[in-house]
Amino acid sequence: MNPWTPLVAAILGWGSAAVLTRAVLTSGVSTFVVVPMRFGVALAVLLLVSRFWTRFRGFERRHWARGALLGAVALAIPNTLFTLGLEDLPVSIGGLLIALIPIATVGAAHFLVEGERFNPRSIPGLITSLVGTGILVGLGGDSIEGVGNLWRGVGVSLIAVVLAGTGGALTRRFALEVGGDRLVIPQFATATTLGVLVMPILNTTPLSTIETEQWALLLALGVLATAIPFTSFLIAAEVNPAARLGVAAYLVPVIAVTLAVIFLGEELTPAVMAGAFLIISGVIVTERSSRHVPVPGADIAE
Repeated sequence: MNPWTPLVAAILGWGSAAVLTRAVLTSGVSTFVVVPMRFGVALAVLLLVSRFWTRFRGFERRHWARGALLGAVALAIPNTLFTLGLEDLPVSIGGLLIALIPIATVGAAHFLVEGERFNPRSIPGLITSLVGTGILVGLGGDSIEGVGNLWRGVGVSLIAVVLAGTGGALTRRFALEVGGDRLVIPQFATATTLGVLVMPILNTTPLSTIETEQWALLLALGVLATAIPFTSFLIAAEVNPAARLGVAAYLVPVIAVTLAVIFLGEELTPAVMAGAFLIISGVIVTERSSRHVPVPGADIAE
């Protein structure tokens, strides 16, 4: 197998997530339907994969305990907040804010993962990304169509970034303790269960009213933008060096914005391009200055 094949599949899949999410939201489906349906579909696919791929099998109590925590902190809560953010933000802003997750992961790893302390050489990258975020929000927010409540969207997205970064650091820690493969099914099962439990309370879209095209978008979100890239990245981790795996963090937001321009008709303004350049540059500098080694599934909450 060409080592780039699974990595490209992962990048394209995760890059499409924000676009598909935005599309299904604008079609009228509630966030609290989108999230559990996305993870439920992905869980079904991963369970099917596990019948033919033994690496997802063999759960123990310790795997379920850690996987349940990851399901809440790394998947359910941040993805709900990201989806809420995309109700107010176009992909060209929301998708680029998600690109800050690797930086949040590096910061959280300083406190949660032994031997992965924050390197002062990462500070220039952090500042660069923050400047890019400021340009994106301050200059881009008023010049892009499709913006609802700008500060609400940015606020919940940044909270999601912090939580997703914490989840990424915990994933790294737990993968070192018990292995990452056995955490996959437990965390997706937990995320799906949490979403289904809150859906009757917060759902504003009865399932009976969802139309065929909306179901197609939900299935694509669960399969193409979640299950396939997640599994592909696991395969890529077996055949690629860590430095190449880091490419995913740099290219996913670029793919997301590009797909938004092509399929959603979003405008690529100078502010968005400048913000994107600074955010991604900052992520690259920060990751290359840290000891963080990408772990399969650690940074996928976009």
